[in-house]
Amino acid sequence: MLDLVQLDALFASAILLITLSLFTNFSRRHHKRYPPGPRRLPLVGNFFDMPATEGWITYKKWSDESGCDVVHADVLGSHVVILNSAKAANELLEKRSSVYSDRPRFTAFHVHVFLPYGDRWRRLRRAFNYHFDAKTSKEYRPLEMQAVQLLLRNLLSGPDNFSQHLRHWLPGASFKREAQKWLPVAESMMETPHAEVKAALAAGTATPSVTASMISQLGEGPTEDDIWVTKAVPGAMYLAGSDTTVAALSTFFLAMTLYPEVQRKAQAEVDSVTCGSRLPDFSDFDELPYVDAVLNEVLRWHPVTPLGVAHRVMENDVYEGHLIPAGSTVIPNVWAIMRDPVTFPEPNRFYPERWLVKDPPPAPEAAFGYGRRICQGRFMARENTWAAIVNILATFDISPVKDNPPQEVYTSGIISYPETLVAYIHPRSDTAAALVRATGIESA
Repeated sequence: MLDLVQLDALFASAILLITLSLFTNFSRRHHKRYPPGPRRLPLVGNFFDMPATEGWITYKKWSDESGCDVVHADVLGSHVVILNSAKAANELLEKRSSVYSDRPRFTAFHVHVFLPYGDRWRRLRRAFNYHFDAKTSKEYRPLEMQAVQLLLRNLLSGPDNFSQHLRHWLPGASFKREAQKWLPVAESMMETPHAEVKAALAAGTATPSVTASMISQLGEGPTEDDIWVTKAVPGAMYLAGSDTTVAALSTFFLAMTLYPEVQRKAQAEVDSVTCGSRLPDFSDFDELPYVDAVLNEVLRWHPVTPLGVAHRVMENDVYEGHLIPAGSTVIPNVWAIMRDPVTFPEPNRFYPERWLVKDPPPAPEAAFGYGRRICQGRFMARENTWAAIVNILATFDISPVKDNPPQEVYTSGIISYPETLVAYIHPRSDTAAALVRATGIESA
């Protein structure tokens, strides 16, 4: 005979088994139209399947195992959809951008890239486009070149600190830090430049800048929204653009240590144009196709945002028979897209020549996002990164450090950097060092 304790335990077990059976059967019926993904657990779904590091690799594996380029995870009842191919990303984020242009609610980040889709975002986007479209971005070339020349002088005077030099003017924090720590930084990047430039305009000492131009255009009686836009555009440029440029240049340094033959070929092309007697500038761009190919390969080989910035679908949608529920977080796996072996043979190899064939692959624009959420500062970002790369190639050699071989291991987070970046930086010649010194003060 069973005692009461045993009966209670048996009854509880039976109830648990019945509940789990009903939940599992309901889940199978309820989720049968979702894209494939890892097996879900009751209640928590795929919470324990979500990767803490290198998510781009895990999500690609899910696609490979399921045979589907779109995969789904249920995280405590919230839907996450990952796009692992250019085909899926273009179909949903580009062609159906009217329903895929929202963002998940990043409550701590009230700047352009994280704003929800709506009137305020559209107004900010128009203002940003006015100052950073392909044509207007060229106006900032003199300032970009000044920054590059300061970087060169810092590399000359303190080559061991090259990682820190990449960040000079640039925020030291990265997006992977806790949102609460970022909140005062984000606010400061909106408020501080506006206040300083406004004071300089009143004193007649302001230098030309986006902020000065926007404040001057306000006119009389600006609304609160008008003033907010003049703060948000420069803040978004600084916050979203600086860390991404640092990440791209860090990948360039890593690639040069791993692929010295690429460095030599790029330097030979630069030398053929400048004859080693001057620093290259934007007027040389058309004569340096291999350097541009190096930049393309930097953006492809390890995108600065390997999982992009998440979108949010605003209404139920269907892709190839699979339901994507309204409110789902949609993640473009840019890393997987850029390493598709069909589009990019030998995808793990840093190989600029792939961009110089008769029918090259599509430019790595996925590195800058999709649809209505594509990075509006991409023109300036490309030019700024190109200017730094071509001038570093002209003046410095980048070599591995003895007994400390470079490793292609990257941090996880919205913006991704080489986990360890060690290199030996030295001038290519006395002439190259003299060219750097001739740009101004030797170091900052």
